[in-house]
Amino acid sequence: MMIRLFHCDDSDPMRLLIREQFAAHARVEVIGGAQDPQSALNGVAEAQPDVVLLDLLDPENADRLVRELRAVAPQARIVVYSGYPPDAARIAHGGADAYVEKSAPFPALERAVLG
Repeated sequence: MMIRLFHCDDSDPMRLLIREQFAAHARVEVIGGAQDPQSALNGVAEAQPDVVLLDLLDPENADRLVRELRAVAPQARIVVYSGYPPDAARIAHGGADAYVEKSAPFPALERAVLG
């Protein structure tokens, strides 16, 4: 089964890198991306991906964004992928399924996406 991934990151180069890293993956297809919270909500609502890979676009409101993403795509797994140190309580409260630091090697990200 192909996993449909939607990537939200404010960095164009990072979105391109993630797309390239998963391009040859047999089980993951990057179906869209967004660079700001509103575009993320609109894109995820429309695409209904299996997994949302979410950079903390707005760290002060990350828990709210996770809850809003969960509301528009309740079936999606939400993987927070960020350079900010994890705040487990805030992310868990927001409903994210996993957290991967951007400094982690690609196999750690791959495992989180594959669930």
